[in-house]
Amino acid sequence: MGVESRDVETLMNSLDVIDRELIELMIKRIELLRRLIDIAGVKRFSEMLGSLHRNLILLGRNQGLDEDYISIISSYINGLAVKMLKPLRVSFLGPRASFSEEAVMKIFGDMGVELLPQPSIREVFRSVEEGDSDYGVVPIENSIEGSVGETIDHLVSTKLFICGETELRIKLNLIARPGTRLEDIKVVLSHPHALAQCRNFIETRLKGVKIEARSSTSEAVREAVESYGVAAIGSEYAAKLYGGEILVSGIEDYRDNFTRFIVIGRNILDRGIGLKTSLIFATSNIPGALYRALEPFAIRGINLTKIESRPIKGRPWEYMFYVEFEGSINEERCAKAVDELKNRTTFLKILGTYKRIP
Repeated sequence: MGVESRDVETLMNSLDVIDRELIELMIKRIELLRRLIDIAGVKRFSEMLGSLHRNLILLGRNQGLDEDYISIISSYINGLAVKMLKPLRVSFLGPRASFSEEAVMKIFGDMGVELLPQPSIREVFRSVEEGDSDYGVVPIENSIEGSVGETIDHLVSTKLFICGETELRIKLNLIARPGTRLEDIKVVLSHPHALAQCRNFIETRLKGVKIEARSSTSEAVREAVESYGVAAIGSEYAAKLYGGEILVSGIEDYRDNFTRFIVIGRNILDRGIGLKTSLIFATSNIPGALYRALEPFAIRGINLTKIESRPIKGRPWEYMFYVEFEGSINEERCAKAVDELKNRTTFLKILGTYKRIP
């Protein structure tokens, strides 16, 4: 073998080594992108990819490389990484076009999330707990009607955690099959919370109409559009999706009507500053027990943003307390408060440390 042949073989071997390193680095990069999605959230992921793309071009420029060439490589690698990332599977209270689905889109954006509508809040929790979904989105509180007790109860009874929250302005409409008139309506369907939020309209404009509850506003709209003499209270999105006609828009009693939705997952996430923590606990039924339980937060200046009692199933007239406070369980003052709380309660579960998604 001549000198030239040996040089070629050496160079080819060196290139093979570099190629193996490139593959290993690409695999490592994909894993880091998976972690980035989990920590930053899918909605911010596309913005961060853009930042990575610009940084790579700048690095290449500083090394004297052609910007177009680096841009092509960056776009290809990022595109490959995104394709290899398994789309997040997100369950929500369905069917399609529910307010929960709108919350999903607000939280996760348009990053190719696989939508998995579920017939009940219980099924959303089951889907996530059994691994059929990566995350779930469920309502936890309405500004008019208060907390969604079923959601809080499932947070207690399952091993899932709150990973994030957002809120939606709830605008409710009277929806029916196209061509329906108000005087044609004999039955009105909706979720109990939506019906309660439109009491004034129902009592003044729909006197004598039969009221029936459904598991969600979108299910009510779907059924109403397929029926005669039936209307539903639901969202504009649901009306569009199921081909319904909005007979009266904005029929809710209060315009400042918001619902908070939470993201549930199998792991606690800590997303940095601006966090909130939720927990639930029970105390002995003795005078001053609740005061003593909350005292560690007061003496450390930790703001409790919500406290609510929940009945303990199977133990009449005994209660647990659901609490939200500003701060992370990883902050020293919060961790110490929770440790003291643990010693003053008969039951304590940390439900999650999470951030509000605007």
